[in-house]
Amino acid sequence: MTNSTSNDYLSQVTAESDPKDDGDLPAGGDPTSGSDSDAGPRVSRMSVGGEDILVLSVPLPQLQYPKGVTSAEQEIIDAVLQGLTVKEIAERRGASLRTVTTQLGAIFRKAEVNSQAELIAIMTDGADDE
Repeated sequence: MTNSTSNDYLSQVTAESDPKDDGDLPAGGDPTSGSDSDAGPRVSRMSVGGEDILVLSVPLPQLQYPKGVTSAEQEIIDAVLQGLTVKEIAERRGASLRTVTTQLGAIFRKAEVNSQAELIAIMTDGADDE
């Protein structure tokens, strides 16, 4: 079943695309609004195999790691944010469960949290404030 609202939006974006530019448009579809920064979503139009395709690109927020964490601890935080278990993190890093657990404890102290859920909450909260 076709959603007419989606089709109307796609038609509007396609109609507002400027064929002289590289196909990137700010989220509003107006090539004159916004700047060259990656401050917001962008819509790009491209042709693949004769088909027009619209791509929505959304910048990811920059994570603010807790003060004093090492690069190894940053990798563990990234893995926690990806939803990996301690066992999966250990396997991925080629480390023992005890090593990863010890590193998580250090991360918790530096971040002033008591669980992976709290760590995820503070990491994703801070990212939304930008």
